[in-house]
Amino acid sequence: MVASSLTHRQQAVQLAAQVLAQKPVYLDTETTGLEKSDEIIEISIIDDTGQILLNSLLRPSQPIPLKATSIHGITNAEVQTAPAWPILWQQVRPLLLGKVIVAYNSDFDRRMLQQSHGRYRLPWRDPLNFFDLLKLYSQWRGEWDFQRRSWKYFSLESAGKTANIALPNAHRATADNLLARALLHYLAGEQVS
Repeated sequence: MVASSLTHRQQAVQLAAQVLAQKPVYLDTETTGLEKSDEIIEISIIDDTGQILLNSLLRPSQPIPLKATSIHGITNAEVQTAPAWPILWQQVRPLLLGKVIVAYNSDFDRRMLQQSHGRYRLPWRDPLNFFDLLKLYSQWRGEWDFQRRSWKYFSLESAGKTANIALPNAHRATADNLLARALLHYLAGEQVS
């Protein structure tokens, strides 16, 4: 069992290095919730050097529930004058096309991009290339979840603490992106600059 764990960890380290070599962008979103009717209210994209390419609030087509605000702190008043998704998508799209997009739980962020499109009846045409850092970290950590029959998942906050990364998991898009970037470097055995 120990040799098997090392093999999975070594594979994760190699994959992390391969992703870093592609100079990915990092994407994170904050949303009105987790359901099929929810949408993005904050999006951040940073590049492989940690430079912020985009950090914006978005005005949703529905009020932000108090439950969501209690997690990320974004209020209805803050997004009142923010652009709507169709307008901001024109800035987001060119930053993502042709790039490897690292996200912690990328399935969620991809779904939220698609749902935000759907709220405005925009067709989803772009084949975006997401890489899921959550799954890579889970493989690196190597704890088996017998019920799911896959590696156990951990929150970004837990992953950052285990890696001794001083950046907080603030549940805001740019802070979470910076933490995800530092985590990917950590998994590859590199110091983040």
